[in-house]
Amino acid sequence: MEIIYQVMILAILFSGLTSGFITFRMLGMRLAPHFVVMILAFIATLAGIVMGNWVVYAAAILQVLAALTGFTQTWTTLKYNFQTSPAYAPHLALMAMLPVLAIASVL
Repeated sequence: MEIIYQVMILAILFSGLTSGFITFRMLGMRLAPHFVVMILAFIATLAGIVMGNWVVYAAAILQVLAALTGFTQTWTTLKYNFQTSPAYAPHLALMAMLPVLAIASVL
């Protein structure tokens, strides 16, 4: 397990929380499950950096879930309201990096 990947994921989650706040304001409470998972992933990643071991695996699962919930929660908006989809691109780009780095961190 590489701690460097977890530190990079922590930075992505932190910037995802800030960029996602704008998206959250645009979509309303529909993104609440995504933000709950992102906050849990952030906390688990911090704990994984400090403690290591099995916590890193739990953090990786939450990181993948954060990406999954981000795309599933915005899917209807992206599908039917594509004129506003560029506003969600920065946040979704950050979320798309999470599963790749999560897999790399546990290998």
